[in-house]
Amino acid sequence: MDMAKQCRLETETLHDFLRDWLVGALPRTDDAFARFRDVMAPGLMVISPLGTRTELNDLLTEFESIHGVLAARKDSFRIEVKNYECHRLIGEQALVTYEEWHMDGDDVSARLSTVLYGPKRGTPHGVEWQHVHETWLPGLAPAAGERFPEPR
Repeated sequence: MDMAKQCRLETETLHDFLRDWLVGALPRTDDAFARFRDVMAPGLMVISPLGTRTELNDLLTEFESIHGVLAARKDSFRIEVKNYECHRLIGEQALVTYEEWHMDGDDVSARLSTVLYGPKRGTPHGVEWQHVHETWLPGLAPAAGERFPEPR
């Protein structure tokens, strides 16, 4: 399988995991959380749409702690990946962009994400997330400007 296709599959399936983690459809176990943890590179930096920088250890703590935060919206909350593009293949790395849409009834937010992927054996799609930079799409930031949806 080529790197661009591996990255696309990773992008889509990790966002399926994130949705299931947020609504509590997955158990809050180390084994379930490994799907997220094991595809993140040791030097990962995530720059959120709010401009904050989060390194790997803090990211793992944050994501583990938001398990089930949207359980009350399990039947309505969705995450969709749209407009995926692989822009550059540089050696064994790939630079991709995609839009991440969060939808819950009339509530919609969306961000543009840029990701640098690298190879990693033993992961579901043979890649790891090395760097992420997100920005809100015009007019599609949540009203409160939060990074992740908060429970109502």
